[in-house]
Amino acid sequence: MRISSQQIFESGVRSMAQHTSDVMTAQEQISSGKKHQRASDSALSAGLGVQVTLDKAKYAMFKVNQDYANQSLSTADSQLLNLHNMMASFQRIMVQAGNDALGSDNRKILGQQAKGLADAMSQLANATDANGQKIFDTVSAAQIVAIELAEGVTVKPRLTYDECLKLDTSFAKVGGGSTTDAMAALHDMADQLLQGSALRAGDYSVVDQALKTVVSAQVRTGVLQNQVEAATQAAEDQKLNIETERSALLDTDLAEATASLARSNALLQAAQAIISKLDTNTLFQKI
Repeated sequence: MRISSQQIFESGVRSMAQHTSDVMTAQEQISSGKKHQRASDSALSAGLGVQVTLDKAKYAMFKVNQDYANQSLSTADSQLLNLHNMMASFQRIMVQAGNDALGSDNRKILGQQAKGLADAMSQLANATDANGQKIFDTVSAAQIVAIELAEGVTVKPRLTYDECLKLDTSFAKVGGGSTTDAMAALHDMADQLLQGSALRAGDYSVVDQALKTVVSAQVRTGVLQNQVEAATQAAEDQKLNIETERSALLDTDLAEATASLARSNALLQAAQAIISKLDTNTLFQKI
């Protein structure tokens, strides 16, 4: 089959147009960092890219929840540590007040110290965070809403007042009181000393129980913080996988795009050389 120079010319023109388009595409990919400039370039990648974007938004929400949980539990941990230290000091005062050799006046002096500690502990126990919300929530533990920190991982980010400072009923009544509130019980003991009265039977048990309750709350806070840390790491790993998937779908592979640009440039130059050669041919050669 005879191939005319006109056919070669037309083929060269088409080749030039195609290679020019390929060069421009490669240049756009390299300059923009995007593999596809329009959704129509790859419907599949565009659709998957939308899903990846939604996944990224979900992990952004997880990050907000993680920050809130960390802040809330760190604040609670700090308050519990201060409560523990003050309660230990209160316990030492109660031990001193149990000395039978102390007179009424000396017990009143210890009572003043105990009252100061009890007031300070009450302030810690009822303090609010930067958002005006009580650090130790006054609702029941069942009413604390769990928040999602990673895919399928939820944690309750707050402790309740009762979890930290509620006494067992049997201990609360030993000292002669009827409250299960540790703060109320400690204030009651401080008031007894302020009046110069001797400690009642069972007062030591009440202080000991209050201290154990705070320690138990510290342990629970530590467990929750560990759960938050583990969930945060899991979410980071999941997010990294999402980012890797998104990058593979939508970002330019610079090595591949650079190689494509070089190849398309070479082919374009070859096509231009053919057209140039045809343009210089004589009429006899073109026939």
